[in-house]
Amino acid sequence: MRTRLRDMTLAAVLVILVTGVWAQGEGRSLEEFGDISTPEAAADALERGVGELLDAGGGVLVIPESAPENLQIENNWQDHRSTRDEGPVVTIIDYRRGFTTYYVAPIGRHDAGDWSGFRIMRHLNLGEQSLPHTGAHSAQSIHNYVISGSSSYMATLTDAVQAGTDVRCYVDNIRGIWVGAYLNVTSSVMGYAEPLDRTTVKTIGWDPERRRNYFTMHFEHDHPAGALVYNKHIVNGLDVRGYSNADNQTPGELSVRRYNYAVGDSFAISGLFYYMGDVFSGFGDEGGIVLNAETIGQLDSFHSTAEAVDWSQDQVKYAPGIANPHTLSNSRPLINLNEDKWITDGHVLIVAPGGTYQGNSYPGQIGGPGNAFNYQGGLIQGSADCPWDESIIGRFFAVTDDTEVILPGDPSSCGGYGKPPKRKVHRWYQIMDLQRNGDGTKVIKILRVRWSAVAAGAPKLFLDDNYTSDDHERPLSYAIAPGAWVYDISEGFARTHQTGGHVDASEPRLIKVVPNGDRGTPFDFEVGDEIEQAVGADPWQPRPLRIRQFDQIPSTMPSASIEVQQLGRVQVPYGIHLGGIIRDASGLERRKDGRPPYDTMICLDSMATTGIESSGEIADTAIMFRQPRDTRQTIRWRNNTEGSSSLSVDPATGDFQLTGGDVDLTNRGMMRTGGISATETPAANLRGMNVGVAKGAAELQISFSRPEQSPAYAVAVTPSWLTTHAVPNKSAEGFTVQFGAPAPQGATLDWIIVR
Repeated sequence: MRTRLRDMTLAAVLVILVTGVWAQGEGRSLEEFGDISTPEAAADALERGVGELLDAGGGVLVIPESAPENLQIENNWQDHRSTRDEGPVVTIIDYRRGFTTYYVAPIGRHDAGDWSGFRIMRHLNLGEQSLPHTGAHSAQSIHNYVISGSSSYMATLTDAVQAGTDVRCYVDNIRGIWVGAYLNVTSSVMGYAEPLDRTTVKTIGWDPERRRNYFTMHFEHDHPAGALVYNKHIVNGLDVRGYSNADNQTPGELSVRRYNYAVGDSFAISGLFYYMGDVFSGFGDEGGIVLNAETIGQLDSFHSTAEAVDWSQDQVKYAPGIANPHTLSNSRPLINLNEDKWITDGHVLIVAPGGTYQGNSYPGQIGGPGNAFNYQGGLIQGSADCPWDESIIGRFFAVTDDTEVILPGDPSSCGGYGKPPKRKVHRWYQIMDLQRNGDGTKVIKILRVRWSAVAAGAPKLFLDDNYTSDDHERPLSYAIAPGAWVYDISEGFARTHQTGGHVDASEPRLIKVVPNGDRGTPFDFEVGDEIEQAVGADPWQPRPLRIRQFDQIPSTMPSASIEVQQLGRVQVPYGIHLGGIIRDASGLERRKDGRPPYDTMICLDSMATTGIESSGEIADTAIMFRQPRDTRQTIRWRNNTEGSSSLSVDPATGDFQLTGGDVDLTNRGMMRTGGISATETPAANLRGMNVGVAKGAAELQISFSRPEQSPAYAVAVTPSWLTTHAVPNKSAEGFTVQFGAPAPQGATLDWIIVR
C-alpha cells in the first residue's frame, strides 16, 4: 500500500507539472456568481462570472465539485485577437467528478509570434553559476509508469466453451494472462462475430493430464474452438489530437492521430532545426539530428533469490539488493537458476527450420484456426541418454553452449548502448511437447513467437554452424530449468532505474506466477533458489522507422514515401548512409552470430514501374562498387537453369566475369572489341582487314600492333585470290602466312585470331 500511495503522490505532482501551477493563483469559484444548484442556474452564473472576469482584465474561474454534472462548458468568450498582448482572457478549471479539466482561452495570449491558450515558460539564466553534474533539465516531464492493469493479448480458444461459471479456457499460450484480466471472447473462428463475452479471468490453473495451463471465466454465451480471446490497451504518456475542419497551415503537431478534413499543409510531426553555431562541440556530441530513432536491446534482467514462497497467493517474494526489478513484466517467465534442479545430461541436435537431417525434412507450415498460425519448422532432438519424460513439458529449455550464450564481457562486438551483460544470458523457451523415437532419442517442441505464439521445432541460433544437417552433425549442451510465467508484478516492481537496480527491503518485492506441474515437487521454487526473469528469447527487433500509406486517390503530382531535398548552399556528403559496426569480413569473428550487420541492405519487395531511377546528372559515378580486401562485389540474377547468373569484376585485373548463361545480343553487334579469348588469358589483337600483299609474294609476315602473351591462339586467314595457304609459325609478336600460288597484282588478305 505504501508503494501505491507514493505512486499516487507522484501522479498528483505530475498532473500539476503537466497542467500548470494554476493552483497557486487566485481563482474565483463559480459559486461566487450565483446559484449553481441546477444546470440552468449554473449556466447563468457561468455567463456572469466570465463577463465580470473579462471586465476586470481576465482571470481564472473554478468549477467546484458541487456544480451539476450535466453543466455544459465551452470557453468561447474570446472571439478575436486583442490588439494588445495583454488582452483579457479567462481560463476555466473544472474539478467535477474528481477529475481536473482545463478549458483554456481559444486564442489565448500573444508572445514572440505565438498565440496560445496555455504556456509553460522556463528561463534558465544562472549568470555566473552553473548547473551541477551532467543531467537532463527539462522544462516539463511526464513519467508514465505502466505497472499493471493493461493488456496486449490475442489468442484463440483451443477448446469450445459453454456458458456457465468457472468455465475452463484453454488457449494457445498463457503468456500475458493474469488474474483479473478483462478479456473479450468472440463467437467465430479467427473472427469478431457476436455474441461476445466481456469478462475477467477468475483463476489460473494447471492441468496435469494435458500438461498445460488454463484459466477460468464466467460466460453468458457458448463459444467455438478457434474463437478469439483478446484485449489490447493504449496507455501512452501524452495524447494530442488535432481536429482540422477549417483550412489552415499547421507546420507540425506532436500527435499520434490527426484528423484532417480540410485542405492546407498538414504535418503530424515536424522538426525545424535552426542553427548558427558549429553544432558539434567536441567529444560526446552527435551533431544535429531532427528525428532520432534508436533501438536498444537490454540484457541485465531481473535477478535475485527467493526469500519466501506462498502458493496460496501464487507469489514468490524476492530478496532485497541489486535485482533490477524495474525490468519486470507480466509476460516473461521466471526461471529457477538453481542448477541442482536443472536437467543437463546428454546433448541435443538442432536442425534449422526448413533443414534436413538423416533424410528427413523439417519445414515450417501455416496452420491452426483460419490457417493463420506460422509454425516454425526444425528439430530439437535429445540424445538417448537425455533423461526426459512428460514432466519436462511446461519447463524451459536453453542451449548452454557458450556460442549460444551472451557472456559477461562477451567478446562479440557491439557499439553504443549495446553493453554486455553482468551475468550469463540464456534464451529460455517453454517446452510444449515431447515425443519419443524408437532409437531412444527424444524430440521436444518449444514455444516460439512468430506472428502467433505456437509450438515450434527449433530456435533461431546465433551461429549457422551450430545447426545439424545431413552432412554436419553438431552436438550442443543444453539445460532444462523449472520456471513459470509471471502474471502480476504490481507489488514486485520498483523504480530502480537510478539506483543501479538496487531494491530496498521496505518494498513488498512480490511476484505472482502461474501454476505449473512442478508445484509441490523437488523442482518447485524454494527459499534460497536463485531466480531471474528471462529476456525475450524470440524478439521481433523494433523498426526505428515504419511508413504505411493507405492512399485512395491518385496523386496529382509526384510524391514519395520518403522525400529528401537538399536545398542548402553547399554539399551534403551522403544522401542516405547505411552504416554498420564492421565493414568487411575481417570483423565477422567479432560478431556473436558470425554474420554481417545486415542481411539485405536495400530490399525491393514490391511491384513497381521502375526499380531504381537515376534522372539527375551524376558528376562522376552513378553506381560505385568498391572491393575491400579484394573481395568481388557481384551482381547476381536468379535463373531457372544454373540457379543464378552473375556479373563481377576481378579486383586484381579489372576484368569483367559473366557466369551462369550465354550472352544474347538480340541481333545487335559488339563494338571496339580488342580481342576474343576462350581462356583466362585475354587476346590483345582481333583482326587485320584488307592487308596488302606484294605482287608475286609467296609469303607474308603479320606483325601485331600489340604483342600477345603467348603464341597459343588460333588464326583464320582469307586471301583475296584463289590459292592454298598455311601458317607455318606463330609467335607472340605475330605469324607467317605462306601461299600456294603467288600473289597477283592488288592482292589483299584478311585475318582474325581467337585465343
